This record gives sequence, C-alpha cells and structure tokens, in this order.
Amino acid sequence: MYDINTKNVRKGRRFHFIFLLAGLIFLGIMGSVLVSSYTKLNSLDSKTKSTRVVVNSHAGDDTTLYSPTYYYTVDGRQYTCTSDSSSSTNPGTSNKTVYYDSKNPEICMTEYSKSNNYFFLLFIILPLAFITIGLVNMIKVSKRLKLIKELNKTGKLVKNLPYHLEYTGMSVNDRQIQKPVVEYPLESGSIITLQGDPRHDQKGSDADGLVDVVIDENNPDNYFIDFEINRLSGNLPTDYYDNVQSTPEQEDQIQNLSNNASLEQVQPIIQQPQVSQENNIQNNNV
Repeated sequence: MYDINTKNVRKGRRFHFIFLLAGLIFLGIMGSVLVSSYTKLNSLDSKTKSTRVVVNSHAGDDTTLYSPTYYYTVDGRQYTCTSDSSSSTNPGTSNKTVYYDSKNPEICMTEYSKSNNYFFLLFIILPLAFITIGLVNMIKVSKRLKLIKELNKTGKLVKNLPYHLEYTGMSVNDRQIQKPVVEYPLESGSIITLQGDPRHDQKGSDADGLVDVVIDENNPDNYFIDFEINRLSGNLPTDYYDNVQSTPEQEDQIQNLSNNASLEQVQPIIQQPQVSQENNIQNNNV
C-alpha cells in the first residue's frame, strides 16, 4: 500500500466545477431574460407601423451602443416604445413594426427587440458549452480518482525519476497550469511517455527535483506521478529508479527524448543528481 495524495487531482475537479457553475449561472440569467421577453411578446395582441424612429446612442469604453425609440399612433394618440436591448450596429431611422397590447397600448415591444431576441438565443450556446466542459471533465476526474485508488493494489512504485514540465493549455489568474512528463523504461525494454495530471496546485518541483511514479505495468495506461509517493510500510531499495535494472540503450533513449523536448512548450529537465538508496541508508546511519 502506498501513501498516494490525490489532493491535486481533486483540486482539478473543483477547477472544472467552476466552469459548470459559471455555465449554470449564465444559463439561468439568459434563460430568464429570454423567457420574460417571449412571454411579453406573446401577450401583445396588436401591431402597427411606427411613424418616426429616434436612435439613441451610448458611448462605451471600446464601442458605441445603439437602441431605437419608436413613435407610433393608436386611436389617434401617440405613444413611444424604446427598445430594451442595444447593439453596436446602428439600426437606422426607417419605420418598423411595433407590437402592443390593445387594452393598454403603452405596453409594447419593438421589432428591433424581437430580432435581438433571436440573436440573443444563439448566445445560449456559450453557457451550454461551459456546462458541458465542466460536467464532462468532472466525470473524467472522478474516474481518474477511482483508477488511482486501484494502484494501491496493482501498482509498482518507482522513486526519483527525472522529468520535465509541459504546458496543459489551461491557466488560472494568467498562470499556466503544467504537468510533469516522464520517459519510463518498461521491463520489456521499450520506453513509454507518462504524462502526469495537471498541477492545479501550480507546483513544479520539490526538494530533490525528481518525481515518483506508481504504475501498473500490466496496464501501463494506469499510473500516477507525484513529487512524493512512499510505501506505508517503508520504502525498499528496489523502489528507487537508480536501483531499477535498465539498459544503457534505455538510458540514452530517455536522455534523448528529454533533450529533444520543445523549448517553447516544455520547461528544461531539472538536472539534479539522483539520490541513491545507498546514500539514503548511509545518511540514516550517521
């Protein structure tokens, strides 16, 4: 059994929960606006052509927003209806349709507002995308946590492996979230690339500058990389990478793969001497 700390992975689940929550909030706001607007439109049983249009403008920081006011006449009396939405496109002064309540003509909606409602409907895609991304990734993290838990039964511990960091494409507060990457030699002689979980805690290294891996070599797709993983019963000499049997050819492959990592996407490998188990034993005896 190993002391596997999944706090960083669970923090990633909270990161995706923010996407889900933001999507739900935006969907609630936009949905309530659309429902209110369509309910109002359905209650308006009459319509007429405007007699005059005045365009109102509101200068913002980056652009100017326009909203028209329509003048219309019902039973010889003049009314005004100002659009409850704005856009950066000037609607012009041509007369358009005004929808109103025959019992109370002051209750109205402009054709401009009605058209904007259809356009506004397209923006529902944005919160739905947030909800989908958040939900899908939360499910993935939950499955990931289950697999990591299984490593306590099937995993092999390898300590003090060299690694490099790669950017994940995610960021928090303008800080890139990275993940550790390890070139791992299997007993079969092949080298596989292990990509760790995104470091949502933004940790990039620890005291020894190396990482530990727990891997199921019968199913190499299931592994976990962290800066410190230990046996609950105490580590064994064979748990350390420098005591693991690997051929010179494997060592050269690992070094070449690490050296050829893209400098634009990958941080340099943290080059610190590997700590041998013999040194650890000597230090403990001092």
